[in-house]
Amino acid sequence: MKKNTQKILLSLYSPSNTTNHRIKLRGIDLIVPDLTDGGRRSLIHVLKTNGMINVERVLGVTSVNITQYGNKQLEVEFPALSSKWDQWQGNWDCLAFVKAPKSDKQFRYLRKLLVSEGAISISRGVYISPNGFSNKVVSECNELYRESILMFSVGEWKIASLRNLIVEKYGLLDFVETYSGISNDVNRLLTMVNSKNSLIESYKLDINLAYDRLRDMLKEDPGFCHYYFNEIPKIKSILKDLNSIILRY
Repeated sequence: MKKNTQKILLSLYSPSNTTNHRIKLRGIDLIVPDLTDGGRRSLIHVLKTNGMINVERVLGVTSVNITQYGNKQLEVEFPALSSKWDQWQGNWDCLAFVKAPKSDKQFRYLRKLLVSEGAISISRGVYISPNGFSNKVVSECNELYRESILMFSVGEWKIASLRNLIVEKYGLLDFVETYSGISNDVNRLLTMVNSKNSLIESYKLDINLAYDRLRDMLKEDPGFCHYYFNEIPKIKSILKDLNSIILRY
């Protein structure tokens, strides 16, 4: 999914999978200001054809909203938006290498697969993953590594806390600082827009920058930052406030 597609879908994202959040077509200009009119129309047409958005014209005004399919595709693109993190209680699955099979003598393929799936190594040959390993990992382990690994769930860490390791390995403090900064910028924009009751040119530039920063963070966000730092705003709340500004345009 290309950057402009991601930004447009983020501006339309509806966590509750409703179709109530719709913006005027011209609001897309704030999200992708670098596109020409023809480029914007072409992208909107592609998104509509692919079933990611609806485009309607009512009383002379054209508006767009995201479909349930578009919501799901965006959550695949940015796993941090998934609702699974709303109920996550810090449960981790663990995979330990025991004896390498002949087909993968150094566990190179499995290591690569685990890292690509977002698992992290807590020591040599021991990987953990939040919310369980993916079906692909489980399937590959059943087929190629059944006698070579141990996979189990961790209900409670008896002695050491995993928090410091997770914060360091995933770089969560960087997310805390950046999300906090984005939230402050969005709140500042909301205050200014409310006081002026309009979007002046400088606001438009700031809005586009906020979407860029949010997209960049979501590309890297593992999804559970708020669990460890619940003092920062949830990403969906930040996005909801940012999207509310587009409704004024």
